[in-house]
Amino acid sequence: MQQFKVTADNLNIRLAPLVDDTNRIAVLPKAHIVSKIEDSDNEKWWKVATILEGKTLEGFVAHKFLSPATIFPIKTVIEIGEIPIYQADGESAFFYEAGMSINADGAPNAYHPVDTGIDFLANAGQPGNWWALSVDRDGNPFIQGSTDPCPGYYISTTALFDSKCVKQDPRRYVDSTKIPYIVLPGNSDFRKITGVKLGDFAVVYNTNNEKLAFAIYADVGPKNQIGEGSIALSYALGNDPLVRLRVRRGIPKNIVYVVFPGSGNGKPRTSSEIEAETKRFFEIWGGVERIKSL
Repeated sequence: MQQFKVTADNLNIRLAPLVDDTNRIAVLPKAHIVSKIEDSDNEKWWKVATILEGKTLEGFVAHKFLSPATIFPIKTVIEIGEIPIYQADGESAFFYEAGMSINADGAPNAYHPVDTGIDFLANAGQPGNWWALSVDRDGNPFIQGSTDPCPGYYISTTALFDSKCVKQDPRRYVDSTKIPYIVLPGNSDFRKITGVKLGDFAVVYNTNNEKLAFAIYADVGPKNQIGEGSIALSYALGNDPLVRLRVRRGIPKNIVYVVFPGSGNGKPRTSSEIEAETKRFFEIWGGVERIKSL
């Protein structure tokens, strides 16, 4: 899609290519980015798509108030560690480039009492301070029973969870081996500046091999670290993270993350839902060609 920038102070996007008090969908601010879908029967109007307040919109605008967006001025909105987080003028999406360490949390076989899970038990915390395990009132980790996916293993948690399941149910959490997810820092300044929330969608691109994946924001990491994803995301990007059946191999560098704040509903989603929802945001944003131009 060809992209354009709003030149008017405010521009109405409408259900039909005509001015009518009843057909206004939303008001687009100056410098907001839209993507042209097609011409309309009225030569003064174009059908466009855009992302506004975390939602995708389609409608008609008077194209005289648009100018081609061939250059996207970007700014650093915050730094996490030494990684700058960028945002382009007129957009809510943010992006960054980092490596990718692997997070096994949420996988039912992630952690075992005798440390034989696919991840090392030290990564889940320690007695009295388990940050990646579901625990009882006394702080003791729950152990999966005979009807659970991995009997004898601990129940590993993610920050995003299905509230319909109790905390002792491994299915409450986002399974790292099945769902491509990203981890973002537990940093209040980061959340405030970007507006991102658990359940929002992201696109992740491996510039080493040009593999692309669609992901959900499902877990929270250290406040000064960024660049982490699930086992399923690692595989989708062409990297086998397991060595002798344990998580050991991340991706050192050259991974681009594009995150769409406000795009989710705060709930876990299936892989097919994540892909279907995120594809539309990514297409409007500019797709792979936009990533390659960064």
